[in-house]
Amino acid sequence: MNKNPFFDRLLNPRFSVLWLLIGASTAVFLSPRINIGLFAWISPLAILIFFRLGSIRKKWLWFVPAMTLVTVISLYEAIPFPFPVLVVIALASSLVMALIFQLDRWLFQKTNHFLVTLFLPAAMVTREFIDAQGGGGVWSSIANSQVHFSWLIQLASVTGIFGISFMIYWFASVGAWVINKTTRRENFKTGAVVYGLIFFGILLFGFLRCEIVPGEKPALTRIGGVSVPPFNFIESLYEDYSGVRKKLDPKSSLTSSTFAEMRAAYIPFIETADTIRFHRGYVAMKLMQDSLFALSEKAAKAGAKIINWSEANAVVLPFDEEHLIRRGKTFASKNQVWLLMAIAVILPGKITAERKFLENKALLIGPDGMISNVLHKNKPVPMAESSEPGDGRIPAIETRFGRISTSICYDADFPGLMQQLGQLKTGLLLLPSGDWWAISPFHSYMALFRGIENGSSVFRQASGGLSVASDYTGKILGSMDFYQEGEKCWWIDMPIQHVPTIYSSFGNSFDYACMFLAFLGVGLVILKWRTRNE
Repeated sequence: MNKNPFFDRLLNPRFSVLWLLIGASTAVFLSPRINIGLFAWISPLAILIFFRLGSIRKKWLWFVPAMTLVTVISLYEAIPFPFPVLVVIALASSLVMALIFQLDRWLFQKTNHFLVTLFLPAAMVTREFIDAQGGGGVWSSIANSQVHFSWLIQLASVTGIFGISFMIYWFASVGAWVINKTTRRENFKTGAVVYGLIFFGILLFGFLRCEIVPGEKPALTRIGGVSVPPFNFIESLYEDYSGVRKKLDPKSSLTSSTFAEMRAAYIPFIETADTIRFHRGYVAMKLMQDSLFALSEKAAKAGAKIINWSEANAVVLPFDEEHLIRRGKTFASKNQVWLLMAIAVILPGKITAERKFLENKALLIGPDGMISNVLHKNKPVPMAESSEPGDGRIPAIETRFGRISTSICYDADFPGLMQQLGQLKTGLLLLPSGDWWAISPFHSYMALFRGIENGSSVFRQASGGLSVASDYTGKILGSMDFYQEGEKCWWIDMPIQHVPTIYSSFGNSFDYACMFLAFLGVGLVILKWRTRNE
């Protein structure tokens, strides 16, 4: 059998580590701070060539350290965990990936039938789906990198976000399969055409979904977003605590030494709620509340009918909470608006590992001055937030503009939780959020997928990040960057419109099908191994 000399040279054993280097280095460009979607198609292919076609033995001994380092670099300052915890997470992730790629290699060695190309994408989707059931949500999903590929990401309305991941990993698997077939001068056209036709069909569907508006053109409603930077409050607390006035860089990481030092003032303030000792901090807290209402007034005068504060922006002590809510009711009634107050209620008392010392909640107040809903954050960030989780329900509130749902920041990283939007036929998700420099605008873009999956518009108001408004296709209608100079107040006219999706009806069916394929592949590997050893 004649082989292809070009690919023979390309796959020379001496270049095996080079393929790993390409795969690992391009993966860095998928980090939240960079996020260049093109590299999502390159990195898995290079790694797969290293595993499938390279000759180095015990490839995991090369792969695990390389990908652990890459993951640490990619997620440094992006996740609010201590550095040792980050290293452990990176190592665990790399070991799981190494196992998947090694299983794929064993299957590939037994047969190079085109159906084998389905194992890798099915296994990687299984990994992402299992991750999404835990504390990390969809942060590990490679699909997040494709947010600007508007036609492709419409696939989320059918399969959920993991269908996009499947197509990326299947591209790598088919690519490696084609290369192998080419080196052996074997026919690869049928398999390549199958993938190409499916990919083209997905893009055609995406084009039609983006360009063809179903039904009549929806009416637009003006939505306002308000954020008040918390830095003066943090600096004032620290000055009360230490006697030193120190400036906090707005772009500081949550794991930075400066922020950790200044955060030390939180402990005695939370434990005692002493408004005398922490007089400056208490005054700064009150000023934040005043600023929220002042900016909300500005948005209302500009015609906003719904006003959304950013996550936990109104920090309040329990004995002031009732007064704050009364202000919100009066404001909503006076201005005839819907006001989503995002409140952080500090619960004084000794801080222990078991006790929750914060209520992170969002109160939606109607134009009649009545509270329509109170939502507690359902998914507090592990190891970073000490608040009692909510009941797991997403509300749906009828308004004259359409049906509105509320949730809070990290909740939107869990597609299983947010499936309720489609089931409730929500037209608009109000999502008060809080980010930081290292994950902006990446985290805001992640939330757009929930709108695509469930056929809803999304308004995400974020302190420390990018505030965005999007329609049911994930198209960004407008945005406000927290780090630009000026007041953090904006408004935009957007549709409150629900469009039914296949994903809303069939939920995780695609993910379960991938799990079946992945476990079937593992079963075949085990069967072949047992047969060989009998």
